[in-house]
Amino acid sequence: MYKGKKVYAIVLAGGSGARFGGDRPKQFQMLADAPVFLHSVRKFDKIDNIDGIVLVVPPDYLAMCQDLVAEFGIAKIAAIVPGGKSRQESTFIGLSALNADADSIIMVHDAARPFVSAHDISALIDVTESHGAAVLAAPIADTIKMANADKLAMQTIDRKNLYAAKTPQAAKLADMKRAHGQAQRDGLEATDDCQLMENIGIYPKIVTASAINIKITTTSDLDFAAFLIERGATL
Repeated sequence: MYKGKKVYAIVLAGGSGARFGGDRPKQFQMLADAPVFLHSVRKFDKIDNIDGIVLVVPPDYLAMCQDLVAEFGIAKIAAIVPGGKSRQESTFIGLSALNADADSIIMVHDAARPFVSAHDISALIDVTESHGAAVLAAPIADTIKMANADKLAMQTIDRKNLYAAKTPQAAKLADMKRAHGQAQRDGLEATDDCQLMENIGIYPKIVTASAINIKITTTSDLDFAAFLIERGATL
């Protein structure tokens, strides 16, 4: 178990949830006893090695989230801040809200992944300390096809070294800030923080996910999450 530098989590709950539909974004839908985002926040709050949590939310949900965090007794919230127009911008806002040492470990997690395990979070912290950056990922089990514009399967990709990236993703604060700064200069809009690190020549080490870590994107995903809980999955 990691015992060194301070560790902070940025939980991203700032998306609009356009693909989900409904009266509110996916991260604010109820799952068991709490909204989806709070399950992710609580997971980090309960881990001894986490020193603080920055929660990034849509501006219109700021007051509601402040009330919910207080109601559920979340102790490690360092800041609740309004997100930006993209995931990347929201992450940068979260980073800017941290008052932390440059070599602190920063973990970025999508709030819509409420089943992330404490074991995987701890493993990611350990690998980040030794390697400098890490990403939670799962080996690709399906056969992967490369298609052309007409959706013709043109090539089968060797899946041996292919992984599906998940979150959390982690790096030192100074490196993560440098990666975001370089992306802004390059006009790079990445889909995850791992890609930003790759852009500055830092290659995160993969930590193989040990437990289910689904991302809730659609109503079917939320139904599946509820089914998993009924079958004994823990949040």
